[in-house]
Amino acid sequence: MNSLPKHVRVCIIGGGVAGLGAAQQLIQSGVDDILLLEAQDRVGGRVFTLKHGKHYIELGAHWIHGEEGNVVHEWAAENGFIAEEASVAQTGYGETIFVRQDGKVVPQEMVDGFMKIAAKIQESGEEELKTYPHSVGHYYTEKFKAVNKWGIVGNELLEWKHRFLNCVNASASWHDLPGKMYLEYKECPGDPTVNWKQNGYQTLIDHLKEEIPVSRLALNSPVKCIDWDVTSTGAASGCKVTLESGTVVSADHVIFTASIGVLKAQKNMFSPSLPQRMIKAIEGIGFGVVGKLYLQFPHQWWDNGSDGFSFLPDLQEQPAVITKENWETGILGFYPVYKQQNMMCGWITGPTALAIEDTPECEVAERCVSLLRKVLSPKWTVPQANWCKRTTWGSNPYTRGSYSFYSMKSMEMEVEIVDLAQPLLDSKKNPVVCFAGEATHPCFFSTVHGALESGRREATRITQHINRLLMNQPKREKYQVIIVGGGAAGIGAARELTHHGINSVLILEGSDRVGGRIKTVPTPPQGVVELGAQWIHGEVGNVLHKVAASRGLLHHHLSLDGKGTFITENGQVINEDIVRHVSKVMEEADEECISFCDDIENNGNIEQLSVGEFFRRKFMQHLEECQNDAAEVREMKTALFYWHLRWQRIDNACDSLHLLSAKCWGLYELCEGNNNMNPNAGFMSIMETLLAEATTEVKLYSEVSCIDYAHQVQKTEDGYVRQDGTTFPVLIKCRDGSEYEAQHVIVTSSIGYLKSHPHLFTPPLPTKLQQTVSSRGYGTIDKIFLEYDEAWWVDGCEGIQLVWTKDIPDVERLSPQSKYIDGTNEKLSKYWVHAISGFDPVFNHPARLCGWIGGTEAEYMESLSDHQIGTDCTLLLRKFLPHTDIPYPKKVYRSQWATNPLSCGGYSYHNVGCLCCSGAPDADLDFPVSAFSDDDTQVPVVVLAGEANSKKFYSTVHGALQNGIQQAAHFIKSHKRLHGSIKSKM
Repeated sequence: MNSLPKHVRVCIIGGGVAGLGAAQQLIQSGVDDILLLEAQDRVGGRVFTLKHGKHYIELGAHWIHGEEGNVVHEWAAENGFIAEEASVAQTGYGETIFVRQDGKVVPQEMVDGFMKIAAKIQESGEEELKTYPHSVGHYYTEKFKAVNKWGIVGNELLEWKHRFLNCVNASASWHDLPGKMYLEYKECPGDPTVNWKQNGYQTLIDHLKEEIPVSRLALNSPVKCIDWDVTSTGAASGCKVTLESGTVVSADHVIFTASIGVLKAQKNMFSPSLPQRMIKAIEGIGFGVVGKLYLQFPHQWWDNGSDGFSFLPDLQEQPAVITKENWETGILGFYPVYKQQNMMCGWITGPTALAIEDTPECEVAERCVSLLRKVLSPKWTVPQANWCKRTTWGSNPYTRGSYSFYSMKSMEMEVEIVDLAQPLLDSKKNPVVCFAGEATHPCFFSTVHGALESGRREATRITQHINRLLMNQPKREKYQVIIVGGGAAGIGAARELTHHGINSVLILEGSDRVGGRIKTVPTPPQGVVELGAQWIHGEVGNVLHKVAASRGLLHHHLSLDGKGTFITENGQVINEDIVRHVSKVMEEADEECISFCDDIENNGNIEQLSVGEFFRRKFMQHLEECQNDAAEVREMKTALFYWHLRWQRIDNACDSLHLLSAKCWGLYELCEGNNNMNPNAGFMSIMETLLAEATTEVKLYSEVSCIDYAHQVQKTEDGYVRQDGTTFPVLIKCRDGSEYEAQHVIVTSSIGYLKSHPHLFTPPLPTKLQQTVSSRGYGTIDKIFLEYDEAWWVDGCEGIQLVWTKDIPDVERLSPQSKYIDGTNEKLSKYWVHAISGFDPVFNHPARLCGWIGGTEAEYMESLSDHQIGTDCTLLLRKFLPHTDIPYPKKVYRSQWATNPLSCGGYSYHNVGCLCCSGAPDADLDFPVSAFSDDDTQVPVVVLAGEANSKKFYSTVHGALQNGIQQAAHFIKSHKRLHGSIKSKM
């Protein structure tokens, strides 16, 4: 499952017809900041079409019930999805043979006579039941008693009718159907059993979900609890939805579409508790199980033209209680299946359905065939079934039944379905939780069209509410510059704009904090944890160092990484001479690779050369030159070579060095001076200082969903506007529905975010700029901090570097399936720790270690619990340090940059084939997107900024900060009509 958004405007719980219908309606109404959570591994809910052979079978909803006024039928008919021929298959009507338990067939004239009387009772009930004080069962029994002329067989037919109506209503007994409320359900005029032409109800499901983005639909996401009326500072009330996985999603509105069966079982999932009227309705409204048994035979054994067999119960032998041992007695009958040769379907309800769900399918098939043989022999020879499928709606924890009905308890408690359809309101009367689903429809409960209408009803309720709010909101706020993203680049740009007198600036930050991929976590009583950027790299030419040093924000301590003791998995400390020797070989390979970016003569030869391939060549050349090395020395050198690849893989945030361009390797420049410098009070202290020096407004929780920029603008005294004469060149829409206008936008989102949101810009970015974004590499680097009560490592320890000599991890990824260099595979749950390069002490806490990890294993680590990470890391350290008593950590901190939907990873790299050296100006990430004014002047309206833009300092905070400053110059020049370079005042 992809990482879920932390906040959405509307969270829909349940991916059945009601949920899908609500989602479709919201999106079509312009409310696209939604998330649909479905507990199962498929959408559809109690609609479940199963492809079988050349056609399908319906495990859930079966027919389209009625035509006139049925929204499902109207859509299906309009689009040609209705079966042209009418069919009574599986309905229990038509040429159905009624058979008693002793095998005797009931004469057709007797069946026809009974059906006429039953129809008359139903017809008279249309008026009399309105005031009838007893149950439907009582009404039918009393009416039939007066006209029964067939004795025992008549009573058996009446009992069959009883079971038939139970299947229609999902009741366990018609004595639980109140006469007064029985007619609340309304039939749509027309054929009540309309079939689909092909693909069954899946046709509707496919239609409803086609507009829902994959990123906004989460399967296998059961909800644990819903906190509603949750108020956050400066915001309206909303909801906090907690999944069983522990993930939390906040939402302005929730549409709850799970069945009333789920509500009955989990009504305490709401906090505060549901209103008393709703609790009564949940208890009082009936909800039952209707099941189906599909049996396929090797050939058709029933007569051509037959519509199946209805079984009359033996009233003398009828068991008082249906159990796993006697459920056959509750089967209504078996009927040929629409468009499925050699297949029959049995209908069951109530206790019978539940008992069958608890029986293995192979046993179900055997017992059903035995029943058929018992009742139908010798006239019909029933072969053994070769395929069986039975439904499990009652035992499914995410449905707990089939559909709803008014029960006698409903009448006694004086509750109505309308009580279920009332939204939960906050103190300001905003609808925070709305309820949809078939059980909330006042007259079409138990149907698919009722569910669809209810989902649309609640989507309309929320849309109208949002529109009312928007109508009452002031006009779009306008700014000279809007900066998308509050990381280092965004803060640097804002600070630069302020120092050039541009104060109408807004930062839109999608998360709950500024800093971007800088994330400092205070850890009282001592120190901080840097989950993002760790150190300041270099001094000369480093704008970040200049800022921190000039403001007294630097600590004197210099940290180390990738140093210290190199140790193997059997506890052997590697000879320091061998460590230095291999390090020297790799440093020389690094320096030679750096020179490629200036090697014009061999440019074509190295165009597709990767850093990984070049490093491998150089190391293998070294081994070739050291033929006299002892076998154990060669083995240790090889192990160290793979450790260096692992370290470089982490440092470059890539999955393999074979992705890195050797041609572009030398573009990155190290700033002279000290490295691995630490801020006094954490990295965020520098960002906070810079932000305080900027005159800018910051809005959190404001993820941008659309940046609409103009190609043509008009000049005015204050700037530029669109052709309408009033609107600024850039329109920005956020996922929360807020909109803004700007003269210029600086987009500082990560390259990873831009790659995964190709439709962010309208119109799309220029083709070359899109290609440059797509061609730039971007991956994951993560950290794991292990905190202890006291240090267990020796004083002066500079690091513990983990070198594998046997199960060496294949960080080159030369074989997609392999995890080790010998080509073998392994489960990630066992393998992921192999990707950790080592653990280093941190400077601000005496009992804390920092481990580094990258690539796909880092992404897997992000999915684990802190406890699991701590356990796995402890076992890893114990393996490498078998003679050291290593406790489990008392606290684990870890980063999660890959699964963060706003960062989508750690930082950028230049991959093989990237366009950075093409020389084309519009293939440069710094290239501004411009509009043309009426005097043919090019006006920059959109620029990108961030670490990936930096040609020399990509992947660093100083690269991001410096690029943010540089990219602000586009608007400064345009605004002030400046010429020449802009001198930063930072």
